[in-house]
Amino acid sequence: MLRRQLSPRTFFACALIERGAGWRRRLRAILPLALAVLFMPIGGWGARHRRPSRALPLDRQINIILHDADADRGSWGIEVARLPDGKILYKRDANHLFHPASNMKLFTTAAALELVGPDFIFRTTVETGKSPDTAGRVGDLIFVGRGDPNLSNRVLPYHLETEKQGPINAVIEQLADQVKSRGVREVTGNLIVDDRFFVDEPYGENWGIEDMQWGYGAPVTAVAFNDNELIFHVYPAERVGDPAVVMLDPSPEDLRVVNRIQTVDAAGKAKVLAERLPGSLELDLWGQVPLGGGVHEDTVAIPNPPRIVGSLLRRALAARGITVHGDLEVMELRRMEATGALPSFSGSSGRVVLGEHNSLPLREDIKIINKVSQNLHCEMLLRTIGQVTSGEGSPRAGLDALRAFLTQAGIDPEDFYLTDGSGLSRTTLIAPRAIIKLLEAMARSPHFQDYFDSLPIAGVDGLLEGRLVDTRAEGKLHAKTGTLTHVNALSGYMDLPSGKRLAFSIIGNDTLLDSEDGARAIDDIALAIYEKFAGPARTHRSTAAKRKRKASE
Repeated sequence: MLRRQLSPRTFFACALIERGAGWRRRLRAILPLALAVLFMPIGGWGARHRRPSRALPLDRQINIILHDADADRGSWGIEVARLPDGKILYKRDANHLFHPASNMKLFTTAAALELVGPDFIFRTTVETGKSPDTAGRVGDLIFVGRGDPNLSNRVLPYHLETEKQGPINAVIEQLADQVKSRGVREVTGNLIVDDRFFVDEPYGENWGIEDMQWGYGAPVTAVAFNDNELIFHVYPAERVGDPAVVMLDPSPEDLRVVNRIQTVDAAGKAKVLAERLPGSLELDLWGQVPLGGGVHEDTVAIPNPPRIVGSLLRRALAARGITVHGDLEVMELRRMEATGALPSFSGSSGRVVLGEHNSLPLREDIKIINKVSQNLHCEMLLRTIGQVTSGEGSPRAGLDALRAFLTQAGIDPEDFYLTDGSGLSRTTLIAPRAIIKLLEAMARSPHFQDYFDSLPIAGVDGLLEGRLVDTRAEGKLHAKTGTLTHVNALSGYMDLPSGKRLAFSIIGNDTLLDSEDGARAIDDIALAIYEKFAGPARTHRSTAAKRKRKASE
């Protein structure tokens, strides 16, 4: 999603995707007002929005929805199939290739469940060459990351929404405690962060430069911390005209902050902009905050996540009286320029483990990926697939394994062209019928329940929490969203009152709809499909109303 192209109304719809947990908490407080603004008829489609008669043929209903949304000049691919027999109930250009946006995550997470397994554990260790001597001395101290995406303060397992609570460096503090408990008092060598579980290829193919500076386009590393984002907090100064106060969390030692944010009169409006180019160690901030106003928070991508982890570990050790005499070093795995081959390395065999952190099973992170559309976690998962299946933690190895998995699942190789794992790349292309084939294959999988449970539920949680509320489809759609500039998608499962289940995929490309109008068009199409095959309506009580009634009992 390209932030600079978002309208003010679109901002409300996209904020939960692009911002951190702190922003979500603040947004929740103003959500009723935001939704009122969001869906207020202000001309355009909002003023003339209508539902076509359900007595019309489904294709005619969809034509009316697209026409009313000014979306009929775009390209739309739709397919609906009955499960478990796969009978096609409706299709529209489902054999054409479309940019899927985050519907790509359906493929990566499915492959991970099948090829890596839902019980896979990410292991992070702190190691040394030999046990501490009688004086508590060790040589080099090595932090070894193996692709755990949740070295943060995220609360797991996921329940309704993902939240972050407490210190963001809690895991690093726990590892430092373990090192101290093993009797270490002094590190005579270097503090080394081993990032070689993944190849040093931090960005997906054809990711936009604009995307790479924000958290949703953060660099992919085997040693990841706090979603590879840093949060900057902006406070007004005590006098008008003075520079605002900026604080970073975490605070990289080698990141230079250029603060051009001014404190303005209390009647002024807060407006803070940020820029950090990929690879740059300079964060440029400019704008204004009003005198006496509250704190402004935002996130940008961390320039060198493994080095941040090393710095935080060094501080944690020092706080426990452990001195590190050597330098901070990051070990990376890079391809040989001439051949493209990877050098061999022995990993951590033969070392003494002083501290260890094990993640929750993989199924829990797959919920994070699909419920809130977490790009970094999905790209890390792609590289983990490559590491587990071939011993190479690279996008290339992960995509090779993913393509083989899809072909084995019966999906025509001509129906997909994959260049990343998350869908942020503009060159990833997928046909809606390929998504239907994937959904059918996963419905037959022994891991289906984990897959199904990872998808957002209409009107209940994830990025569908505020969509299709008070409709017959509320609580009945488990589906993955997809949003980029000029791209909207929704694919997943529909559970009908009869007990039957449908697989569906809706993708729109090359439309001029902003985010919320695109979501509204998709939702209207999804609802038309649901009501077409659900039969006559019965008395409906929304999931939100049921939760409210239960809470009052």
